[in-house]
Amino acid sequence: MTSPIVTELCSTASPWLALVLGLQRLMTWRGFNLRGGGQLLVAGGVALAVLLIPVERVAVARWISGINANFSVSLLAALIVAVCERAFARTWFSSRDWDACWIFGAVGGLALYPLALGLSRFDPYEWGWHVSPLFAIMAVLTGWLLWKQIRFGFVLLLAAAAFQLHLLESTNYWDYLLDPIYVLVSFVVLIRRPLSARAARRVPQGTP
Repeated sequence: MTSPIVTELCSTASPWLALVLGLQRLMTWRGFNLRGGGQLLVAGGVALAVLLIPVERVAVARWISGINANFSVSLLAALIVAVCERAFARTWFSSRDWDACWIFGAVGGLALYPLALGLSRFDPYEWGWHVSPLFAIMAVLTGWLLWKQIRFGFVLLLAAAAFQLHLLESTNYWDYLLDPIYVLVSFVVLIRRPLSARAARRVPQGTP
């Protein structure tokens, strides 16, 4: 059985990385030219300090866990890649990899949450508790992504491994694949892309 400390660290990793990513963006906006390990050290230290701030004698990290105790492996991996890409100015995920990440989050969210919240008598969330079509579907999808050399397939492999090791508080496979924050971000990204492209086309050539 996984140590509670490991489970707690896995639950805190995503909020910490989200803060690090936000601080990286802020540092770039403010003109701080730190890169690589130095940027990660500063942003990571500040983010950790924020999460440890006590609010009514409870650390901010605990408050976040109370709101959402299980951040998915998919979200964790996306944050790791985004933070490392920004810190080291290297491409870890291609546009195809990011497309697969956001499409999986949006489609998976549509397939899970409306039905699980009572839209139908069928509750797909139950598939995550035991051997079910969900496992076969994910195996086929993971194999197809890897065959197509889309790196998001490795993220799904990590999610399956984490589920087998019980690294999260939840024992449901769905929670290793999806969480509400990841699904929401996926929708925002997919909606913003065409809007941004349309706005870019409207800008007259030569406009600074």
